[in-house]
Amino acid sequence: MPVAYLDLPAGVAVDAKQTLLGEVAGFLREAYLIRDTRVVIREWPPEQIRVDGHLDRPMRPICNFFVPPGLSPEAKRRLMRCVSCAIADACSLAREDAELSSGNRLASTWVLGFFNEYPLQRDRWDALQLARAVKR
Repeated sequence: MPVAYLDLPAGVAVDAKQTLLGEVAGFLREAYLIRDTRVVIREWPPEQIRVDGHLDRPMRPICNFFVPPGLSPEAKRRLMRCVSCAIADACSLAREDAELSSGNRLASTWVLGFFNEYPLQRDRWDALQLARAVKR
C-alpha cells in the first residue's frame, strides 16, 4: 500500500526513469515491509512551474509519500535521503549551497518530500473493501 508520487521536470531519459522507479519501490519496500508498493512519476514542463515567483527557474522535484503511520523519524530521514539521491541522479541535479534562516548553510539538491500517513484500515482495495462492507 505504500505509494510515492514523484513530481519531476519533463525530459528525464526513459532509462533513468525506469531505474528511479525500481529504486524508489525498493526503498519503500525496505522501509515499510508491505507488498503492493507503487511509484508514479509525474512530469512537468517548464511553462507549468513557478519557483519563488519566477518562471525561469528549474523545477525542484517533489516526492509525496502516501504510507501507513509508524515509521520512526530516523527511518523517514533515511528513506528521504535515499529517494533524494535517486532523484538527483535521475534528473542530473547538482548540489547547491542554500542559506537557512538561522544563518547556517547547507548543500541541497532541492528535493522536497512530504509524508502523508493513513492507517491501513482506512484504505480501499476494490472488491476487497466492498466484500468487508457487505459482511457487516
